[in-house]
Amino acid sequence: MPRYFMELAYDGTPYRGWQRQLAAPSVQEEVEKALRLKLHTQRATALGCGRTDTGVHASSYFLHFDTAAPLPDLDGFTNSMNGLLPPAIAAKRTFPVADDAHSRFSAREREYTYLIHRKKDPFLHDRSYLLRIELDHAAMDSACQTLIGKQDFGCFQRTGSDNRTSICDVRQANWVATDIGYRFTITADRYLRNMVRAIVGTCIRIGRGQWTPNYMSEVLASHDRGMAGKSAPACGLYLSRISYP
Repeated sequence: MPRYFMELAYDGTPYRGWQRQLAAPSVQEEVEKALRLKLHTQRATALGCGRTDTGVHASSYFLHFDTAAPLPDLDGFTNSMNGLLPPAIAAKRTFPVADDAHSRFSAREREYTYLIHRKKDPFLHDRSYLLRIELDHAAMDSACQTLIGKQDFGCFQRTGSDNRTSICDVRQANWVATDIGYRFTITADRYLRNMVRAIVGTCIRIGRGQWTPNYMSEVLASHDRGMAGKSAPACGLYLSRISYP
């Protein structure tokens, strides 16, 4: 069966994350519904590159699906999918891949972006975190250099998580000031549940001067979720890039 990757962008506000839920709307459910209609089949499975939590967005999200026969017009297929998908989800492109390519397990690197704005803006509502106070982004950026490398990030995972390992390889983690606030970017091979939002929440405490940049090292060494800051709201978080071989 031919296999295809599809790249999506979506506003996560209306959904309980990517993963299909029994009694809650999900991005996966909407995509599979559109695939069934377009492919004229009673069953279609879209396997995503990973989970996103309730309210988390994606500017670049990949999934794969199989078809009974090759798709003759991929641009036309993508356009047709957009006609079937709800306004909060957009198909960006569709392309063929090897039979053993997997949107999740073949991924080599994932990037998340977190956005903070300082002045109320109706066009940023639910798409960025409104935090009016000024933050010391240089201190936040300095603290994040401790995160670089392959190490245990158990202190940032949601309590009760059942991951087989809490080891992640973080390749980039930095803060910059923007015209409207601040932007955090982190790149890693994998993430733990709630990890990025917990890191952002810890950085905000550092940016407010409540903790020093060196405190990030203490949090990592503790392996204790209670040592880290409160998780930042989901509305500011975007899955922004996935890298494949």
